Amino acid sequence: MSWIEARDVPGPPSSKDGGVYVRGLFLEGARWDRERQQLADPLPMELTDQMPIIHFKPVLARSKVKTGVYTCPCYMYPVRTGTRERPSYMLPIDLKSVEPPDYWIKRGTALLLSLAT
Repeated sequence: MSWIEARDVPGPPSSKDGGVYVRGLFLEGARWDRERQQLADPLPMELTDQMPIIHFKPVLARSKVKTGVYTCPCYMYPVRTGTRERPSYMLPIDLKSVEPPDYWIKRGTALLLSLAT
């Protein structure tokens, strides 16, 4: 997974790279520091921060626990519970972080696909 600015996207990913570009994700409970490419505390009075375009690439599953990474849950809606007919949880996304994962868990940090229910 890598981070891309909109002006740097020439078109769909090449067939050798594979994957898909995703934009429109919002980070709740934190902000994305674009200079350091990692999670940071949100600015005052900011509830959400728009993420840059993410290039998701298929990889084999890893069982090794990484350090310096927060496995951020991604939800479809801000209401994280969802229902049986309309679940909200989508997938985990690894985000680089200086803080330990517990720090972000206590803040309720998550990625959202939509800010409205």
